[in-house]
Amino acid sequence: VLFHEEGPHGHQALGGTHFPQAIALASSWDPQLLERIFTVVAREIRARGAHLVLAPVVDVARDPRWGRFEETYGEDPYLVSTMGVAAVRGFQGPTLPLPKDRVFATLKHMTGHGQPESGTNVGPANISERILREVFFPPSKAAVAANAQAVMPSYNEIDGVPSHINRWLLQDILRGEMGFKGAI
Repeated sequence: VLFHEEGPHGHQALGGTHFPQAIALASSWDPQLLERIFTVVAREIRARGAHLVLAPVVDVARDPRWGRFEETYGEDPYLVSTMGVAAVRGFQGPTLPLPKDRVFATLKHMTGHGQPESGTNVGPANISERILREVFFPPSKAAVAANAQAVMPSYNEIDGVPSHINRWLLQDILRGEMGFKGAI
């Protein structure tokens, strides 16, 4: 059994340490700071018996009406990628097997979640393949290359197909093109 906890800006549990929201952490432009922060978060989560964290959020936020903007590292794919990789390294450490004071990172949310139709949470993401590849895929690709071990599909649909059953997205892109071998 893999117990999981939420940890986008600290361990989201009674007595957990809370750091500034992701959008504020990203404004530091300091990936080393994020790695240190998420090392602390990993220790707290692991001390309570969980092995998996539902973080980092590597959504690129492109619609300010969307109510989850603060959970992201912003609108720039490069910044989101850089901070997402730092968070993965903080949570998991530099190598596998997983050290006793670390947790497996879960990338959230694959993909297009940050540009929903009309800014509504879980709304359809009517995004072209070109924009998906240029804007939304790079943070996930970078975090997969940094050895993230889990991916949570987004709640929305892309081109009428819910992300959690989107074979093109999860098999062709995530597993095929990005080489992801972890848990979905």
